[in-house]
Amino acid sequence: MASQKKVPKRKSIQNSDPGKILDLVMNLNDDTSSQLQIKINVYLREECDAETVFLVVVHGVGSEASIEVIGSKPLSRKLKICMTQKFTDVLKSTVEQTDLLSNFDPDFQAIVAPFLSKEAKKRVIMCPITDKQFSIIVCVVAPKVLEEQVALIIHECFLFCWPVLKKTISLEYECTLKQKCQQLLRVARRLFTQVASLETLLQIAMEQAKQLTKAEYCSVMLVDVDRMELVQKYHPGSIQHGDNTETIEHRFPISKGITGQVIKTGTLMNCKNAKQHPVYDPEIDCYPGVDCKSILCFPIREQTGIIGVGQLINKIGDPYFDAMDEEMALAFSIYCGVCIMHSVVYQKIEEAHIRNALANELVMYHMKVGDSEVARLLECTGFHNHPHISSLHFNPRALPMRELPCYAYKMFSDLGFVKKFNIKRQTLARFILHVKKGYRDVPYHSWLHAFNVAQWAFASLANYQLVAKGYFTDLQALMFLIAGLVHDMDHRGTTNSFQIQGKTTLAALYSSEGSVMERHHLAQAMCVLNTEGCDLLEPLPRRDYDRAIIMLRDYILATDLATYFKNKNEYMAVSYDFQKGNRVHSGALQSLLMNAADLSDQLKDWGSVKKTAAAVLTEFFKQGDVEKSRGELPVSIMDREKCFIPELEIEFLNTTCVPLFDMLGRILPKAQPCLKIIENHMERWEAAKPVFAEVPTTAGLSVLLSPELDNLIEQNLKEKERRALEAEEQENDE
Repeated sequence: MASQKKVPKRKSIQNSDPGKILDLVMNLNDDTSSQLQIKINVYLREECDAETVFLVVVHGVGSEASIEVIGSKPLSRKLKICMTQKFTDVLKSTVEQTDLLSNFDPDFQAIVAPFLSKEAKKRVIMCPITDKQFSIIVCVVAPKVLEEQVALIIHECFLFCWPVLKKTISLEYECTLKQKCQQLLRVARRLFTQVASLETLLQIAMEQAKQLTKAEYCSVMLVDVDRMELVQKYHPGSIQHGDNTETIEHRFPISKGITGQVIKTGTLMNCKNAKQHPVYDPEIDCYPGVDCKSILCFPIREQTGIIGVGQLINKIGDPYFDAMDEEMALAFSIYCGVCIMHSVVYQKIEEAHIRNALANELVMYHMKVGDSEVARLLECTGFHNHPHISSLHFNPRALPMRELPCYAYKMFSDLGFVKKFNIKRQTLARFILHVKKGYRDVPYHSWLHAFNVAQWAFASLANYQLVAKGYFTDLQALMFLIAGLVHDMDHRGTTNSFQIQGKTTLAALYSSEGSVMERHHLAQAMCVLNTEGCDLLEPLPRRDYDRAIIMLRDYILATDLATYFKNKNEYMAVSYDFQKGNRVHSGALQSLLMNAADLSDQLKDWGSVKKTAAAVLTEFFKQGDVEKSRGELPVSIMDREKCFIPELEIEFLNTTCVPLFDMLGRILPKAQPCLKIIENHMERWEAAKPVFAEVPTTAGLSVLLSPELDNLIEQNLKEKERRALEAEEQENDE
């Protein structure tokens, strides 16, 4: 236990030699506090007949402490020590305390021990000199004079020395602060030059924050307001000093850990022993594989509130971050917040320019729908009651092209959506006509394809009784049908990879989010809905309207086959244990049905399947030709000189359609016959292989459209059947 003794203190010299005090004061003319401390330490050591003397400088209210000199030997640099309860008690008591060196914290002993002899027990007398901005604790090790005498000598010494030492410490602190501020300005200047890329800005911000505070690691997390999550992006190389080309994104709940506490309170948190903090969570408050000793976490703000959080982890060379680090972090956070918002605004402006160019292009290509066109659709007296319109295998090519908008209108009416959702007849008609004009005249992804997808959506809702059996809500069914019509609006007849590789306007706008063309189709659908007189969702309550838009987004994005393959295993698991009412399972079913509608051409008759294949391949080969003209090497399915059509079709059916309708059949038993149709088509494509093999690959499309192809396929099928029978008879004879 530390002992305390109250010693009366006078403001006159009673126990010290006035001559020596005068000599000491006259010699305190050095520039640095370390040199002053050496002279004071030497004086006190001689007067107290002690082994050594050193000063612990305490900053502010007593939260930080450091040692710069031991006896007459300056340390290599100023070392911070933990402000333990022992030192706090000394400052509060205002009287000297005595304790054994062995009772101090290990970090304190590690600093002092190299300058002392190796005796087992050493007595340390601690005497506080308190002041507002700085205080010091004078530590006298193993004095030979009485403890009371030591306290009086220290008191009388600092009556004259403390003003000089205090001003020197303050001056050095102000100089350090000035250097930090200059460094901060340089950091800010660099940040403001990187607003063009938010990811680059964040990387530079982290590196600069590390340098500014001498932190071992740094991260910046931004608030995702829509999902109420914190988003952290970092390069593994920034931790392990390796390859940093890959960016890893982590998302965390906004209330998690010390970081979440900073978001909640809006104040900086400096945890000197992070792991002992009650809300510390290593998942969010530390990098993977890093031992978090101390953490300085601060909010990043802009005018509307907190937009992110900065983390500084492990102070290099010191056990914790100090008050100056806190000041620098807060100042840095202001510059960082401004730069982040500038970067976001800059990107929005860039997107606005791109959208403007795209909108101009769209306006030039498309025309408005006039009132007379709406009237003609509503007053049309043509035949709109084809007996097989609700069949899952209906071929829309059996209908006149001019009648397709009327049949689309009829689908909404027959399913009861017009009455159920209070959709105005003129609004629905104008919407359908706008959507029709939103499709380009491309070989496959045209208005005919859109109608075909919508017709299959209509047929599946009717035949599978998706609403009546509780698979879909009325709103989900409505958006399924709408998505079928709009899912490929303004398709250019090219793939997502073509857009990205060609660095097109669409790629510049959507490539960062993925599903370039699908996001463009969604944007065009929203343009139509936002067009005056076209918003058939307008009668919906606000909450249902928001849900409807989210459903439309999910339906359209599901048509990206890359998304389908990415989620295929999840869909497969759902199909084996589908549960109505489960949101995840319901979402999976919606995606599968949307994919099925998009690929429903494969459920038509063989003649329609051939025409679909020809249209798709025409688009593919045109894209391949453009890629060749750009000096690129197209993939084989896009290259008319390499694509072997039957093999391509079999691979597509086998890898995409069979698993799709297999999963759908497990959830909806009525969909199981679809697999048999696809297997029949695969059998015909297999029989077509010898026919295509006899001609050059470049003539594949001509063979596909040849009227003789079906006869040759039938011959091959009969020959295959004959051989199978012969083989069976031979096996029976044996």
